[in-house]
Amino acid sequence: MQDKSELLFQKGIHNFKFKNFIEAQKCFEELKILHPKNKDILKNLSLCYFQNNKFQDCEKIIKVMFELGFKEKKLIELLLLVLKKQDNAEEILKIISEEKNNINPKYQLIEKFERPAIAMNLEEIEKYRLNSLDKIDSALSKNNLKLNIDSQFSDPPLFYYSYDKNDNLKLSKKLNQLFRNTYIELSQSIELNKFKNQKIKIGFISEFFKNHTISKLFKGLIFNLDRSLFDINVFYLDNGKEIDEDFFENEKNNKLKNLKLPKLFNDKVNFLINQNLDIIFYPDIGMSSQLFYLTFLRLAKCQITSWGHPETTGNPNIDYFLSSKLLETDLIDAQKHYSEKLLLSDYLPMYYFKPQIKKIIDDQELSVNSIFSCPQTLFKLHPDFDDVIIKILQSDKKAKIYLLKDKEPSFAKKIYERLNNKISSQIHRINFLDKMSVENYINHCGRASVLLDPFYFGAGNSFHESMFYGTPTVSMPTKYLRSKIVEGAYKQMKISEPPIVNDLDEYVSLAVEMANDNPKKIIERKKYYADCANKKLFENKEGLKAFQKILQDVANN
Repeated sequence: MQDKSELLFQKGIHNFKFKNFIEAQKCFEELKILHPKNKDILKNLSLCYFQNNKFQDCEKIIKVMFELGFKEKKLIELLLLVLKKQDNAEEILKIISEEKNNINPKYQLIEKFERPAIAMNLEEIEKYRLNSLDKIDSALSKNNLKLNIDSQFSDPPLFYYSYDKNDNLKLSKKLNQLFRNTYIELSQSIELNKFKNQKIKIGFISEFFKNHTISKLFKGLIFNLDRSLFDINVFYLDNGKEIDEDFFENEKNNKLKNLKLPKLFNDKVNFLINQNLDIIFYPDIGMSSQLFYLTFLRLAKCQITSWGHPETTGNPNIDYFLSSKLLETDLIDAQKHYSEKLLLSDYLPMYYFKPQIKKIIDDQELSVNSIFSCPQTLFKLHPDFDDVIIKILQSDKKAKIYLLKDKEPSFAKKIYERLNNKISSQIHRINFLDKMSVENYINHCGRASVLLDPFYFGAGNSFHESMFYGTPTVSMPTKYLRSKIVEGAYKQMKISEPPIVNDLDEYVSLAVEMANDNPKKIIERKKYYADCANKKLFENKEGLKAFQKILQDVANN
């Protein structure tokens, strides 16, 4: 027995080392039967379950270990990560409260703003928001938690709150102050070099310049800036992600410089200070767990953010938020929602490359009716949006609705549960699609009769990709930028009578009407939209000129 167990254990370790996690799991499951209370076997089995996305099984094994007396810091923190993967905020908060003296102190900060990505109802959203505001206010009054960024950083705190329907300016300012109080590195005094550059030296900083929405939205602007006016620099993380290949191609052609940031926070700060930048442009503040902290410091004469994550930062060191007159129609009212000064381009602030599709779908596939798709990341689906899905299914008996699975399996599970609780008899008409390639995604959008824009935080990059085929998106914008991208794109495209609505019933009625048009009209509409996109949306040189002019103005201000 002993020899067999030792051989099986070594086989499991070998498979785990070489990332054969399924085979490793089998070994440790067999060992668990033979030795149900062995700490090393249980720990390795929990790690196998985690690597194989079997988060519920991982949670059960960890709790068995706790019952056996094997409670240690790393296991508690693994359990917190497993619960995060299951979007179980309630249990996370409970464990942090019980174990705060036995785990990394950063969890005492996370506890102030932890919430689920997928809320099951409106009451849950309101409960977590009010609790967070109370906890943040209490923490600000006590000011007794001090952390180190490199060893105790946490995810940007506002991210999931952006997907509700609230104004987040007040919350963002409070969170900004909380982080300044907590991390001593964010209060350091920075003295910038007053050396005058020959050209406007601009640095674009993001973690998401590889295979990501941010890359697609902004690299056209970066690649096409006038090199006679701008010294163009791209900064990215030393974390294995790096950047898209075309950034390196542009560097070879002397259009820009790509610079990998150091790993440690203060090394990043000093590296950027030594670049003597006139402008730092952060496309997506609030998305990167590491680069988020740089935005708290004054590392360039002018610091700008934009709509990569369309939410105000509440950060006094971010000077401007770049938006558009097509998105912010009432400047005085719009400015009330930002801590930054708004910069408004006459066009959407982008130079978006038209997607390249090798296998283009035919008119027969384009003309099918009663196919509805909301091809968005699932945490955009606010509980209010459930009513759109339900009423479409009730109004159109032929309707099929498609949603996309997220990289986190728990998200689809929770959305399915939420909808099933409301319309179980029709749940079979809602289809969750697996992750697909960009080309397959765009072709899926082309096959849909109509696309559905979620409430409160709508489509952005996905809308632009969908315009390859011109499938219309029905949208109901609010007064906040995060819901207005589709509306702004329609304005730029100069679409006649765009499918923009004012209320739920109008949304459902128009979506069902458009999806049930005769095939000829569906194709004609798609080709009209696609033609408008080719003329006004893709590779818009006027938008590029407007962007350059704004950068020149702020640099010379």
